[in-house]
Amino acid sequence: MKVRTPARREAILEAARKVFLEIGYERASMSEIARRVGGSKATLYSYFPCKATLFVAAAHAEGRRVMEASTRELEHSAAEDLHAALLSLGTDLVGFLSSANTVAAHRMILAEAGRSDIGHAFYEQGPLIGITRLADTLHAAMRRGELREADPLVAAHHLHSLLSAELQPMWYEQTVPALPPDRCKAIAQNAVDVFMRGYRA
Repeated sequence: MKVRTPARREAILEAARKVFLEIGYERASMSEIARRVGGSKATLYSYFPCKATLFVAAAHAEGRRVMEASTRELEHSAAEDLHAALLSLGTDLVGFLSSANTVAAHRMILAEAGRSDIGHAFYEQGPLIGITRLADTLHAAMRRGELREADPLVAAHHLHSLLSAELQPMWYEQTVPALPPDRCKAIAQNAVDVFMRGYRA
C-alpha cells in the first residue's frame, strides 16, 4: 500500500480544482480527476472518501494558501493598530474574493447547495472558520475597549459582508474582471471605515 503524502494530496486537490472549474461538479468524475493526477481512483479514495469531500477540500485549498498568512498577521498585530490590521486583512480578502477562481467556485457551490449538503459543509469548513477567527480578534478589541461591546461573531459577519458588498455585482457577470491592488485596498478601506464607525467604542 502506498504511503499518503502531503505533496500527493496537494496534487490531487489542484487537479480536482481544475476539473471542477472546467466542467462543473455534476459532470466531473473521480475517474477524470485520477487521470489528470496520473493515478488510480483507489488512490483518490484513500485521500478523499467521495467526490463531495474532494470538492469541498479543493474549494478551500486556495483560500487557505492565500488567507492563512493574512489571518495570522491580523491576530498578531491587531492589538497594536486595529484599523491597520483590519485594512490589511480586508485588502487580501477582497483580492481573494474577487478572483476568477473564487467566483467560479462560489457559483458552483451555490448551484449544488440546493441539491445536497455541500453548501453547508463548504461554509462550516471554510468561511465560518475564518469568520470565527476574526470574531476572536474583534472580541479581544472589545475587551481592550477599542470596540463597543457586541456579539463578536455578528460583528465579524458584518465586516465580512461589508468587504464583499462592492464585489457582488461582478458575480452576475459572465467575465470577472481582475481588480488591481489599489482598487482592492480602496474597497477594503471603505468597508473598514464603515465598520469602525459602527463599532468603535
